Amino acid sequence: MSVKANQAQSAALHRYDGSDKLVRLVVNESAFQRGPALPFLTAPAQTTGDLAAIVSDKREAVVVACALASDLLADMGAHQPHILTPEGDIRTDRLNDDFRHQLTGWES
Repeated sequence: MSVKANQAQSAALHRYDGSDKLVRLVVNESAFQRGPALPFLTAPAQTTGDLAAIVSDKREAVVVACALASDLLADMGAHQPHILTPEGDIRTDRLNDDFRHQLTGWES
């Protein structure tokens, strides 16, 4: 019998300078699609995930990261993460060459 150690995960966006100035979200590196200038919300995004699975399974870690990122992006007016999928995949074709190489070991 296995017991899942489900824990709430949370993430929030913060400005480095600590101010509450409005920000524009840039959703992707190449197209620079910009949303409207908005403040960061004070409430963090939250989801529940199995901690053991997040540590041992890349797909589970990406699923949890995607849920958190989707929630944060939705608050800023974007529809979904540019690189992560809800199914737990990383869209390596959308990464820049350095990041792609780090994940795959292959030069492009």
